[in-house]
Amino acid sequence: MSAALHLTEVGPLERAAHRIGTALLRWSESRAARVEFPTRPLTTAERTTARLAFEQRTALEARHRHWDEFAAATPRVR
Repeated sequence: MSAALHLTEVGPLERAAHRIGTALLRWSESRAARVEFPTRPLTTAERTTARLAFEQRTALEARHRHWDEFAAATPRVR
């Protein structure tokens, strides 16, 4: 049995699920592309630089989550 449907034959729920799925796929691919796998042991300076970059990324992600939650709780002005 195939789960594939043409997009003209589906409803709004399926379309939303498809958009969310493709967005998650793009997000995971971009996140995987940011991760580097070193082939040699890291020096102290490289480890420090990597740790600071990681902390900056996680802080940025936390700010984005905060603003997403704030925007979701704020009523829309029309």
